[in-house]
Formats: sequence, structure tokens, C-alpha cells
Amino acid sequence: MSNPEPKVSALQPKMLKWGLGICTTIYVLAFPFLLGMAFVCSMLAFERPTETPLTIGIIVVVMSCVPLSVPVSIYLMWSRYFCRQINRALIFAGLPAYVFIVMLLICGLLDAL
Repeated sequence: MSNPEPKVSALQPKMLKWGLGICTTIYVLAFPFLLGMAFVCSMLAFERPTETPLTIGIIVVVMSCVPLSVPVSIYLMWSRYFCRQINRALIFAGLPAYVFIVMLLICGLLDAL
């Protein structure tokens, strides 16, 4: 019987390790700026007199999800890498970008309302 799983070359885990290291470095450097952005944008939401308490709450929660996704992403991508789950490690490496896109969509919907 043949093995249905594709063979992974020795180069792929090394490249993935370098890629995850670069992602980790970028996320660690961007974390203080993302945290500051979330704080400032949340405070600006309180200054707008047209915002309701519900939309202010949604803005605060959505803006704080981006910096919170950074440590979660770092943990999940490295834990999946060490468990040899390469595809999941790649997915979790992009988690902050996915959360940022969702944040933009939600903020865009709030502006449309």
C-alpha cells in the first residue's frame, strides 16, 4: 500500500520556521502600535456625540480584538509548528490580518448605519 499523505521535503519545515520567526518578529514589533491604536480609537468613539452606547461598546470590543489576536496567533502558530501541523501553523500565522480585515468590515458597517 502506498502512503496517501504527500511527502514533505526537509526544506519545507526550515522555511516554515524562518517564516514563523519573521511573523513573530513583525507581530511583536507591531503590538505596541496596535494596542495604542485600539486605545486611541476607542477613546475617540466616546467623543462622538452621535454614537449610541451600543455602537461605542461594539467599537471598543472590535478595536481591542486586533491587539489581542497577536499573542494568541504567536502561541497557536508555534504550538502547531511543534506538533507538525504545518497547514494550521500557516493559517494561525495570518490570524491578526484576518481579524484586522473583519474589524474594518465591522467598522464600515457601523459607519453605514
